Amino acid sequence: MSRALRVGVAGATGALGKEVVAVLDAAPWRPEAVVPFAGPASTVPFVEYGGSQVAVDDLAQADLAGLDLLIVALPRALAPEVIARAVRDGTRVVDLSGSQLEALDVPLVAPWLGLDALGEARARDVVAVPSGPGLLLATVLRPLVDAGWDEELEAQVLVPASTFGRDAVEELSRQVVALFNAAPPPRKQFPHGLAFDLLPLVGELGATGWTSEEVRVVAELGRLLGVRVDVSLVAAPVFSGLSATVRAYVPDDVAVEGVVHALTEAGLEVATHGDLRRLPRPRRVEGSPWPQVARVRRGAGAVHLWASMDNLRAVAAAAVGVAAALLGEVEEA
Repeated sequence: MSRALRVGVAGATGALGKEVVAVLDAAPWRPEAVVPFAGPASTVPFVEYGGSQVAVDDLAQADLAGLDLLIVALPRALAPEVIARAVRDGTRVVDLSGSQLEALDVPLVAPWLGLDALGEARARDVVAVPSGPGLLLATVLRPLVDAGWDEELEAQVLVPASTFGRDAVEELSRQVVALFNAAPPPRKQFPHGLAFDLLPLVGELGATGWTSEEVRVVAELGRLLGVRVDVSLVAAPVFSGLSATVRAYVPDDVAVEGVVHALTEAGLEVATHGDLRRLPRPRRVEGSPWPQVARVRRGAGAVHLWASMDNLRAVAAAAVGVAAALLGEVEEA
């Protein structure tokens, strides 16, 4: 612990907020105090930090002025008012909600996707962190874009229940149990069900046929990579962990080995064997913030690959890394 820092986490009892608290607790620059906040809908009275139970404060009554920084892990609709309050109180914000994406004066940052963006972030009151799908695809596609293989990029992402929050994870579990026992499954978070099924519509459907969540990821990748990537999202009946299949145009004279080399040079782990037990998938990547890649192969005029990543750990790690930069703790982090 480097100095007496107080970091707030808005939405600390949710799936993502809980992960943020855990990553802060393990950080080399670990804050002396984490102040957890939640809305009135939360029924969780405490979070674990430093081996102790820390009481959760009511977000509506929260005093944000005494914090060194606030990490906002709230639903998109609830975040703007909290962010505005924090800024008025002189508290810097790291936003994970996606609510600031259209504000071009708010940097969109992941620590491993560019030191220049981190430098810009230090001068801002609010800094945004990409979504899980945005982080996964930006990390995997960055070496391909840097190599000039960015003419055509497409991805299909399987998103887990944890994308929708803690209540969604709990409902998926109850749906599985209910269907096994031939009982009516609860369908509040997933009105059309998710257990033993797929949902090919994530977010609100727009007039163009793309959903709001797909538009968000496309916008994030445009800002992070400077290129257009067409992204489709599908909800899958898993609790946590993202998986994606990616298609990228790569000239025919570039061998698959050249693509694998570009990925590994960027620090990505690429499985080149066919042993199913070793291939990345949601349960196998649990706890790892870094994407893992496999099944790199050539198709008609393109290269295809598979990637998986722990969505909660990745976003939380990115948020804590950005917080370290804003608080001047990067060298120790």
